[in-house]
Amino acid sequence: MRQLLKYKNMLKPTSFLLGTLLLLSGCAKYEGTGGKSSITGKIVLNQRLYVNGILTDSVVLSGAKEDVYIVYGDGDLVFDDKVECNYDGTFKFDYMQPGTYTIFAYNELFHPGPNATNNDDDYYSNDAVKVSIELGKNEDVDAGTITLIK
Repeated sequence: MRQLLKYKNMLKPTSFLLGTLLLLSGCAKYEGTGGKSSITGKIVLNQRLYVNGILTDSVVLSGAKEDVYIVYGDGDLVFDDKVECNYDGTFKFDYMQPGTYTIFAYNELFHPGPNATNNDDDYYSNDAVKVSIELGKNEDVDAGTITLIK
């Protein structure tokens, strides 16, 4: 019986210490979802038409169905979430915690090859267009208009 009382008395301070540590560690807030802030913006496409490696026409369109990516914080090399733009090119990341975010989408750049009569050496590459945003508590931030070249 004495052994049982001895262990029971040891559990009280240990439980209290463990509970306090869990409570304090749960208070830290990092970038990401779970807050009351949001980031909005718009994508516009500058669509270019090439014939035999020569730019012949250009038209501006809404960025409907374009993917927009977000990176939480400033240390990641991989995106954390993505959304697809609405019919008018607008996008929104809802329920974000305060912090630093990077929004980006991809240009599709055309590179004509040296042989103008043969299009086999033409190629495209993707280039990220980035916008950094500092988001406060309960804040709605407009990332502005991001123009992409396609």
